[in-house]
Amino acid sequence: MKLTLCIAMVMTSAVASVAQVYNNFLEAGKYAFADKDYVLSEYFNMEALRQIPADSIADRYIAHNRLRNVANAGGAFDKALAHANECLDIIRDSGIGDSYMLMEDYIMMAIVHAGMRDSLMASHYVDSARQQISDPATNTAYRKKFATMAGIVYSRIGDWQRAEAAYREATELARRYKPGEDTAMTLNLYGNTLFRNDRYADALGVYEEQCEMSRNLFGEDSKEFQWANYCIANARAYMGDITGGIGVYEKVIRWYRDKIVNDMRSMPESERQAYLDNMIDILQNAIPFGIEAQHNCDEFTRIAYDNLLLSKGLLLATEKSTDAMIRHSGDAENVAMLDSVKTMRGRLTEMLARPNAEPVEILNLYARIKTIDVILANACAANGNNMSFAAVDYEAVKAGLKEDEILLDFADFKPKSKPRQYVCYVVRRDQKYPEVRYICNGNELDSLLALEKHRWSNLYSGEAAEDMAKIVGRPLKEIINGFRKVYYVPSGIFHKLAIEAIPEGEGVMCDVYEFKRLTSAREIVARHDEQVDLNARLYGGLDYDDIEIPAGKIPAGAVGSGRLERLLRSGEEVCEISGMLDRHVLLTDDKGTEESFMEMSGNSPSVIHVSTHGFYYSPDDPDRPASLQGYNDAMSLSGLVMSGGNAGWLGIVPSKGLLTAEKVARCDLSGTGIVCLASCHSGQGEVTSEGLYGLQRAFKKAGVETMVLSLWEASDNATKCFMTNFYSDLLNGSRNRHSAFEFARRQVRERFPLPFYWAGFVLVE
Repeated sequence: MKLTLCIAMVMTSAVASVAQVYNNFLEAGKYAFADKDYVLSEYFNMEALRQIPADSIADRYIAHNRLRNVANAGGAFDKALAHANECLDIIRDSGIGDSYMLMEDYIMMAIVHAGMRDSLMASHYVDSARQQISDPATNTAYRKKFATMAGIVYSRIGDWQRAEAAYREATELARRYKPGEDTAMTLNLYGNTLFRNDRYADALGVYEEQCEMSRNLFGEDSKEFQWANYCIANARAYMGDITGGIGVYEKVIRWYRDKIVNDMRSMPESERQAYLDNMIDILQNAIPFGIEAQHNCDEFTRIAYDNLLLSKGLLLATEKSTDAMIRHSGDAENVAMLDSVKTMRGRLTEMLARPNAEPVEILNLYARIKTIDVILANACAANGNNMSFAAVDYEAVKAGLKEDEILLDFADFKPKSKPRQYVCYVVRRDQKYPEVRYICNGNELDSLLALEKHRWSNLYSGEAAEDMAKIVGRPLKEIINGFRKVYYVPSGIFHKLAIEAIPEGEGVMCDVYEFKRLTSAREIVARHDEQVDLNARLYGGLDYDDIEIPAGKIPAGAVGSGRLERLLRSGEEVCEISGMLDRHVLLTDDKGTEESFMEMSGNSPSVIHVSTHGFYYSPDDPDRPASLQGYNDAMSLSGLVMSGGNAGWLGIVPSKGLLTAEKVARCDLSGTGIVCLASCHSGQGEVTSEGLYGLQRAFKKAGVETMVLSLWEASDNATKCFMTNFYSDLLNGSRNRHSAFEFARRQVRERFPLPFYWAGFVLVE
């Protein structure tokens, strides 16, 4: 951590120097790559390449080499191929490379083609690489490196027999040397291929050799040793020794849990994602491991569920806990740094999206972010435990349930040679262990969605609804049997499903069961007061044109998005709601600006209501509005349009009036109990193993307890009906947020019976 801080400080000061500034960009690109921020790493390395003089051949080679690796890691294989060709051209034309360098570049070219699923060209470049080390006098280390990398290529194109042969050769060569980290890795790759080829006994022997080597090299308290034991557990289980495999695996995952909880306490925010990518799979693999071993309701099931409970939303929980700890520490300087680094991150994202941004300014900003990140991590570690939420386990969740309540915590995984599987862990007060139950496979849902042309709202009417009842409804009904109140935590595609609207008997599932959607089962332990003090801020009836846009002056990039029109029902909606409230601020016309929203940070009301246009785009969506064309992350591609938003929407004034999820996440809205977003697509986002990235995550990160969102495009009339009835019941009826939500949805359903109108509304805690 201190090293990161020192280098960041050196980087900042070094940028002022004119000589070889590109080295600073190369260094920053290396840090960004380590953090798996491939967009930023590509930017820094490209800027370095632009600044490297034409006669600095070696440095140009280094830049292209790194850009190839960045693009390959990010799945941008066309870019990776272009940079791989540049590397080869530089070596051929300049003569700076020897046979070993050519071998490596040919192999990297093969890896790129393997990523493109071009097995013919991948094999061709493996053969070209082999020719570079064909001389019998070639250094053994070079031959081992070639064999290992060839194994990687063959694995990626699915040629497991040749992969096994390559790794066998690499292993035999590695055994000639004094054991080291690369030897243990080679053994692991060889064992994995044997395992993939169903040679479990042979794989077990190799894993045991790897394990003993790792014990001697790194000790038992090391990832290398624990990973080798994890592989041993899998091999034993597949050989039929379920008990032996489970016994080893239990120790491994306990170690990984403790390791994650300990390391995350003092880790800078920018490094957490890359760290967890390398660690979290081992915990979540307990789910398919237990299922394959037919441990569906026992001690191992409990261990697997505790892993799911920890890992689901782990980054979000850590970020929220860290923010809260810093804000409550009483250190005003640290709080100021926390707010400033959030603003800096947003500014960095915006600058990267602008083609005319000043590179040195971006570099300096990145260095400051890295520096403050380390300072805050140290401060947080000194002030307490930001991982205290990790103590919430199965027993705590079970104790948080009432006798008539049941929890369904969904999980998904991709087993060997099978479609993605969806299961759920069932938690009840009357059972000793959680029970894991099968729901469906992903292919069934994907096929159904494809038939409905990916319109999510179509899944609850006609033949599609009947299919949903069979695929999802039937197993859920069998699981819920006997319970009325159902908590559930989505996973994967279930984030985008309205299971409440699936047919059941003569009605739908929410007629029979009372569903409550959670972002994490931890919410059951930290239940909020059902009633809310209604001090509200209302946004609606917004004017999106605060500047004159002459005819013919709309940028070409705006084609397909178009000018946004005022939502007439939105003004009626917020005016009617405001008439019910004693304490409120009403912001309409040109007053509902993005700035007025951001000003609430640190002093937010108990209720925030926003009625406006919402948006969510994927990074490859060609219909994005002009001002979102440069962005590549879900948090910048989802949001709400505020007053004056057409200037930003059409790209006339960059990002003006566009309240993105990234901006919302910067705020401190911990004083807010309910956020109601009367907007299309407000419940959508990018589905990840961490959860749903979009407005839902943004408001939860900002500290909001409960959100009312829409899973798809919302009808103006239906939305007005829902929202006015929601507040009416909240104020004058049940005075309970969940009851008010159910009441409002029933009122919409009575007026507009089709699921399109009412089923998209969800309440999320």
